Amino acid sequence: MSHKGEKSMVNLTIDGQQVQVEEGQTIISAAEKLGIKIPTMCYLKKVSTTGACRVCLVNVEGVEGSVTACNTVATEGIVVTTTGEELVNKRKDMIRLMLVNHPLDCPVCDAAGECDLQDICYEHGILDQPFTAEDVAAAKITDWPLIENVPSRCVLCEKCVKVGYELTGIGDFTVVERGDMAYIGRKPGNDIDPYIEGNAVDVCPVGAMISKPFKHSARSWTLDKVPSIGYAGGSLEQVDLNVKQDKLFRITSQDDATINNGLLGFDSSFGYGFVNSEKRLLKPVVNGEESTMADALKAVADKAAEFGGSAVAGLSSARLTVEENYLFQKLFRTGFKSNNIDSEARFGMQRASDTLAEVLGLRGASAAAQKIAGADAVLVFGSDITSEQPQINYLIQKAYRQNDAKLLVANMRQVRIAKESHCFLNYAPGSEAALAAALAKLIVENGQADEAFLKQYVKNSADVKKALAKVDVAKVAEACGIDAALLTEVSELLGAAENVAIVFGGDVTKSALCEETVKSLANLAMVSGALGSESGGLYPVDEKPNMQGLLDAGVTPEYLPGYVANSDAGMNAQQILEGIESGVVKMLYVAGTNPLVSYPDSARWKAALEKVELLVVQDILASELTEMASVVLPAAAYTEKSGTYIACDHTAGVLAKAVAPKGGSQSDKAIFAQLLEATTGSAQTLCNEKILAEMAESCDLFSVVGLAGDRYQSSCTKKGYTPAAAALTFSDCGHVAEAKGLILISGKMHAHTGVTSTYAAGALEIAPEGYIEISTADADKIGITDGAVVTVKTGQGSAQGKARISSYVPQGVLFAPYHFAELNIQQVMPSGANYTSVEVSK
Repeated sequence: MSHKGEKSMVNLTIDGQQVQVEEGQTIISAAEKLGIKIPTMCYLKKVSTTGACRVCLVNVEGVEGSVTACNTVATEGIVVTTTGEELVNKRKDMIRLMLVNHPLDCPVCDAAGECDLQDICYEHGILDQPFTAEDVAAAKITDWPLIENVPSRCVLCEKCVKVGYELTGIGDFTVVERGDMAYIGRKPGNDIDPYIEGNAVDVCPVGAMISKPFKHSARSWTLDKVPSIGYAGGSLEQVDLNVKQDKLFRITSQDDATINNGLLGFDSSFGYGFVNSEKRLLKPVVNGEESTMADALKAVADKAAEFGGSAVAGLSSARLTVEENYLFQKLFRTGFKSNNIDSEARFGMQRASDTLAEVLGLRGASAAAQKIAGADAVLVFGSDITSEQPQINYLIQKAYRQNDAKLLVANMRQVRIAKESHCFLNYAPGSEAALAAALAKLIVENGQADEAFLKQYVKNSADVKKALAKVDVAKVAEACGIDAALLTEVSELLGAAENVAIVFGGDVTKSALCEETVKSLANLAMVSGALGSESGGLYPVDEKPNMQGLLDAGVTPEYLPGYVANSDAGMNAQQILEGIESGVVKMLYVAGTNPLVSYPDSARWKAALEKVELLVVQDILASELTEMASVVLPAAAYTEKSGTYIACDHTAGVLAKAVAPKGGSQSDKAIFAQLLEATTGSAQTLCNEKILAEMAESCDLFSVVGLAGDRYQSSCTKKGYTPAAAALTFSDCGHVAEAKGLILISGKMHAHTGVTSTYAAGALEIAPEGYIEISTADADKIGITDGAVVTVKTGQGSAQGKARISSYVPQGVLFAPYHFAELNIQQVMPSGANYTSVEVSK
């Protein structure tokens, strides 16, 4: 049943002006509709009201005494006054009370220049202090990672508390003590990827919550704010890059003006420091000697011509923009005469994309991400969504916290969002496809399937019940390790929902069972109505900023840009690896990615790259990979270039150049363009709009190419997804692939994205190294203590890391983040898999 019914309206009068608002709205909201500003310190539109500061006092006719406008609900016919000498004096007293023991340290406070308390004192002419009180403020808290808390500055607005509990689902902060002894502390017992919520700094109206990485580095009014998008998470977090003198100092975002409503992921709050790392590559290197860019590029072009196209291969990255990835594939296909190109998507999102295209005619998400917020039921399947996609997580939080949606989570381990769910399906590795099939069968058996959608759009709709008849729900429940009654409950909640959103992530896309699980989830989307509902949809997500754009641009041997079939397909990533090993591939060009850490079977990649005749590495940071390279090309960081990122829901955002490239580095686009000119003899434009227009001419991907928007812009519009009649295919799938023994899962952790964040001091303060997470039961059985060094071993190799004993992985399952070169957990993973059976020893 939908929760989107229309609300009745109420009429009221404010300062002589009549206004109509929805029932349940507050006086301050009604005043905003009229353009009347009521002063406040604790009010924040995007969270529930607190009424703590009492600066927003107003008078209501017939009501004795003044009331707070922020949490007084507007009712029919009331008459409100927001001005007058009496109200002004009351507000002044409230402000003075906040100042009783507030330290006069504005000259050294990082909030100076953007402090709400400074502004409200100035606006109200607070020049005296008649009140005194004993100073009982708690001592400054300096031992938290990343945030310094100054209780004496705090006005107890609770914004930092509420933004976590109500918008992000983190809930790291809480009010400690009561009365004049109250202050903001941290909630104890947070042992899963512990980190501080950066949004607490952004919403603090004073200088109580201070970002340690930014502290005393710059005055706010001296910084230029360049509108751009975040560098992590494929959902286009709209941000302002705060820069001065060609240096990035911090990242902020604006309420109301951005699609993320001012909310930031961890990466934007604290993980951006890699752009200023001392390990930035600043000069080209050829055979161990510093070179000019011109000479380095000539060496690359000459060698490519010498080897010939069949011996040349390339790997690109979702860190690069759409324009850069388009030029990458163009360079290889027209300049190097090679179709041997691929990316990390080969081991994840491309397999999901190809499968969705096969059964649904869909590449990526089926609808705009904003529609998730309007869903009546949200199923998060195989994704640590809080870590993988913070902005998608915010929409999920909105759906179930504000719109009463049912939150359902299915995962192999207890990821953060599982604690918030109505139902958690903790499935066993290898059972994911069967789990989705069982849910689809139960929905059909319950008579809750969207029969009209199936008959109209599914070409083999008559086979749906036949395919699902093969699914034995009782056996699936046993294989999953889930109570059959819980499966029934989840299926009934999905079946009863008018609008369903299904979100799946890395645990599905990077799995060896990716194709079958995606088909099973596509079946579930069809029977639950997710593809035909007004809100919701089917959403594959990835942690990288431009994974969708990478695939759109044609960085894959099978497809040209826009998924046009390539009749002359070259080698994919796995075949490139084998080609290096056999001596067929003599030159490998790696741009913005590191297969020694990010790719499964990474030890095999290392052995191969030590053998390749010419290794060209184009990147922003020094690494083991650049040390192995014959040619190193220093690339510009994301703050130093411009271009397009395409989100998981196909929206396109513009990355803005905010500072000049460091040293002798150049944008990836400029490097590819010079190589194109050297190898083809034709000039290559660097204009983003012209590059996108060229790409659009070669395919049917876009409906519009051109800049749109004011402060935060879009560069293009992709054609939307509308299923054609009888075009969808219901698959016969849902088998169990039993995983035996101890199972190790590799994946993303919250404080890091890819490898670049391991060069950021902020991210490293939270997570300085990798670890191997193990359950208490398994640790006791093996004799492992927390922090002890353990070895995990598979047929691919072995890795060593510190044990983290945790309740978030079930018995029989281990987890390790893949980001760290020192741990390098990918060296034990088979190609095309994100979990495997392992032997564990001290």
